[in-house]
Amino acid sequence: MGRILSIVLIGMGGYYLFQKRFRVINAVLGNSMMRRFFVRSLMNIPAIRNRMMGSVFSQSPKPI
Repeated sequence: MGRILSIVLIGMGGYYLFQKRFRVINAVLGNSMMRRFFVRSLMNIPAIRNRMMGSVFSQSPKPI
């Protein structure tokens, strides 16, 4: 019985977080320490780092 209650509560919590996901993200990233940790963690992933660096420092075609 306790296990079923735990599963139901986790499901309800997940549903609530999904419904309020943007509010939760804004609250978490509003803290400068958390934002710094989040960005640093993402930049340690090579695929994401390469994509971000490619879009920020994209090379425009050179005029002839």
